[in-house]
Amino acid sequence: MTDSWKVHAFSLATTLGVTYILCAIFDALFPPFGLLAALAPASPWPISGSPIAFLAGFVLFTAAGFVLGALYGIAWGFWSKKLR
Repeated sequence: MTDSWKVHAFSLATTLGVTYILCAIFDALFPPFGLLAALAPASPWPISGSPIAFLAGFVLFTAAGFVLGALYGIAWGFWSKKLR
């Protein structure tokens, strides 16, 4: 069960979702010094500043985590079979 790419994808998506929430809390406490404030100019969508932007950023981080986790899981499965 733990050898599935889905496990890797969901775990990394959850991790990035929680990371985004912690970054948003840090940005709210210390506005000019947060990670989201540094990433906001490079983002095509607003990821901080309003409730809708925070929701969009959360969805963006979670989707990116799912995609990166899926790629990692697929590559891990491929190479673990190749190296046996």
